[in-house]
Amino acid sequence: MKKTVFFFGICLVCIITLFGCASRSKALVVTEVLEHKGSMWGVAQPKWVDVVMATPNQKTLTKELGIDKHIWVLARSGENLDFLQTWVDQVDARAEIAASIKQVVIDTVNASLESESKETVEKALERYSDRGAIITIAGLNKETEWWTRTRSRFDQESDYEIKYNYLVIYSLDEELYQKQIETAFKDLGDEETTIKIIERLNEMTEIRVKN
Repeated sequence: MKKTVFFFGICLVCIITLFGCASRSKALVVTEVLEHKGSMWGVAQPKWVDVVMATPNQKTLTKELGIDKHIWVLARSGENLDFLQTWVDQVDARAEIAASIKQVVIDTVNASLESESKETVEKALERYSDRGAIITIAGLNKETEWWTRTRSRFDQESDYEIKYNYLVIYSLDEELYQKQIETAFKDLGDEETTIKIIERLNEMTEIRVKN
């Protein structure tokens, strides 16, 4: 494929980026898009991609995509585009989302009960985790996908990091999703923790898939 370099002026000055930069101690100076899925045909990059690369959340993404559903973004990066495209075709989105839901439940329970005894926290984790497993994400739909090839520099002295980034959008009927999470966590006794879990699950948008 002809390698034409496109610089779209997407400069993200941030501490944490979408594709796994949270673990780095250095701040990201600049990220440039070198090419993307539409480059070969002269097709502009969709605005929703810019939204994901900046500050993705349910409100901004649903507005940009024009989808009145709950949205998840599965994101993965790597050096091999063919490998990432194979991943897109084979990924078990339901399993990835379910794993993220489980992690949200664990993190929220630990944070809510940090002042409680270890035994109390362990019992709550077991109780909430069992309920979280009830959420099946039935009715999930793949909406769209996009890839970019970017280069990033973490400070003025470091080398550029060049990689492909793949984004896949999945959606679920909002009413169905609400019903699933509310049914899963009702009648557990700790209303405050339950409310926090539901709030976080409603906000959950971005899912980073490990390489």
